[in-house]
Amino acid sequence: MMMKTAITAMCLLIWAITPAMGWEGEESLAELVLEAMENNAEIRADREVVQGLLDASEYAGALPNPKIGVGLLNVPTGSFDLDQEAMTQKQISVTQRLPWPGKRGLAAESRLLAARRAEAGLKAKALALQREVAGAYYELWFVTESLRLNGELYDLVNQLIHASASRYGAGREVQQAVLTGELELSGLTNERLALDGKRRGLEIRINRLLQRDAHLPVSPETGLALPQLRLSTSWMAQAEKGNPRLEVLKHDVALSRVSLSLAEKESMPDVDVKLAYGQREDDPMGNNRDDFVSLSASFPVPVWKSRREDRLVASRRATERAALLNYEGYRLELPHLIDGVATQMATAVERHEFYNRDLVPRARQLSQALVSRYEVGGSSYTDMIEAAMAAMRAELTARQYLRDALLAEVKLMELAGGTFPGVAPLMHAGAENVPSDSDPTRTKSNQGE
Repeated sequence: MMMKTAITAMCLLIWAITPAMGWEGEESLAELVLEAMENNAEIRADREVVQGLLDASEYAGALPNPKIGVGLLNVPTGSFDLDQEAMTQKQISVTQRLPWPGKRGLAAESRLLAARRAEAGLKAKALALQREVAGAYYELWFVTESLRLNGELYDLVNQLIHASASRYGAGREVQQAVLTGELELSGLTNERLALDGKRRGLEIRINRLLQRDAHLPVSPETGLALPQLRLSTSWMAQAEKGNPRLEVLKHDVALSRVSLSLAEKESMPDVDVKLAYGQREDDPMGNNRDDFVSLSASFPVPVWKSRREDRLVASRRATERAALLNYEGYRLELPHLIDGVATQMATAVERHEFYNRDLVPRARQLSQALVSRYEVGGSSYTDMIEAAMAAMRAELTARQYLRDALLAEVKLMELAGGTFPGVAPLMHAGAENVPSDSDPTRTKSNQGE
């Protein structure tokens, strides 16, 4: 009787499997993602690039530095005397280039848009890193759950082997039951070794993504919640404002338009204004000579405009058209991408709930019934073990669908530009200095300073 009770109690460990409470030392996904963002050298380097482009915008909008010149003018080569000729003078000059109105403003805007585009690229890289960390974390969680279920089933089979050995010794069981149980134990041991290797590999992957100085074990949370379903339209509304690739393409359009405006102003001359002061020596007779002041302006003449500036404008127009086509193409593609991933998540959630509601309870009931029959000799040892393993596989499959749903949610977050707490500020650098977004589909307006 005590042996039957022990068998029943061990089987109930499988039938009553529920998500465990968090263990001390478990690491949340949000903590790991935040650590990855803070440690990742490439993300930090991109933030510096964005800040550098922001600083460069001020440089592009500033006037060129004036030039100071000194010289000796009209010195006679026969004597090299500075007082011999009346036109001989020592001159100092200041030259300032004045770009055509609007050029400096467009140049500064171009650098600012380049900074915003780089920032959008930084966001895309950060969201991809977030997805990679989350993917490895959820895979590690699933492997950890598989190891836990494997251990529980191993303990059960081991107990059943001892029970069968006792029954065999009493002449109430055949030796085949003991041998079958030992074979199952060997299979479970082999599976555990494979899972241990996979767990180690996933821990290495997470440590690599977090760029840690040394390998540290990673313990995922055990009580992961099923993600909340949202309509595709809700995800799409978020993606229209937060999708990083859409932002990059939008800035490509804006940047191409500014570049086109700059090309159209290329034929407009930059004027070099020069102010010079010439000091003359007294003549050989000692008479005073007046000094000279000169003011001049020079500018290029677009003689070869049809082969230079016009070709540049045509090239920039083509670039603008290409940028707009890329933007429109991805804007139309994005809703379908979101629909596909949202459907995957909804399917995984539905199947997870179906397993928990229907298949897992049925598998438990079957396993419990066969254990009861085995205790009175009404079922074979093989049937009982297979039912117990079927119950365990049902539990594992339910967790697999939970993992799939969580992975789909992270992919949707990447498409919609969503982040874990504390991550968003790490994806920006000097955002307050960058102009607000413009609609790429609007018509190009005149650009000025």
